[in-house]
Amino acid sequence: MILDSINLLPMFAIVLIRTASVLFFSPIYNQAGLPLIVKIGLALVIAFAIFPTINSSQPALPDNLINFILIVFKELAIGFLIGYVATLAFAAFVMGGGLISSEMGLTMAELVDPLSGEQVSPIAQLLQIVALILFFAINGHHWLINALVLSYKAVPITGVIELGFSMGKIMNLFNGLFVAAIKIAAPIMIVLGLTVVVSGFLARSTPEINIFLIIFPMKILVGFLLLAIMFPFITRAIEYLLEMLRKDIFSLVGGM
Repeated sequence: MILDSINLLPMFAIVLIRTASVLFFSPIYNQAGLPLIVKIGLALVIAFAIFPTINSSQPALPDNLINFILIVFKELAIGFLIGYVATLAFAAFVMGGGLISSEMGLTMAELVDPLSGEQVSPIAQLLQIVALILFFAINGHHWLINALVLSYKAVPITGVIELGFSMGKIMNLFNGLFVAAIKIAAPIMIVLGLTVVVSGFLARSTPEINIFLIIFPMKILVGFLLLAIMFPFITRAIEYLLEMLRKDIFSLVGGM
């Protein structure tokens, strides 16, 4: 019994590597405020949970040390690809919020994001927190675990990644990141741009008014009013993009 458990340790280590890499590269579990011991413990729990279903369907590991090391790097690459897809979706929300903050004149009002530990604009932080709440509300964290389990069917432990399809999918998602960010920020940016144009006409018609003392607080006020009015539509857009994320994750895993 003990000998059988020892023989299963290399296989469990490989499963743990893919599981940990998915978690550590995803924006959900890779939070700056989450202690490292919690991340490691979560990876161990998930690996223990999925190992019995995976071990019975996987071929034996190679005895060659070089081949074993190559498998380790391949497992890290698979976990990175799955986690990076989710990271791109959340990067779109941060970029969209950054565009809105820049148009409102809040570029210098950056805050330290407790989720990532980096400095982001306040609107970007708001959208990121909303996206994170919606992600958990629609069981998005289950998608990553399901994608992890399905990845063993698409790419067994001794299998090979289809790099052409995977990299092509990542590039398409990377291009979609900018489109999604612009779609989120475009309505507010257009109205704020029109506000600047109206202020320009006002400055030409009444030169005695110092328009620069009016335009900056006006843009902030109009921006927050628009954000409050359009917030239900923005949350629907975020929810739609998260649903697209689910399809993209399973499409990527299925094409590996």
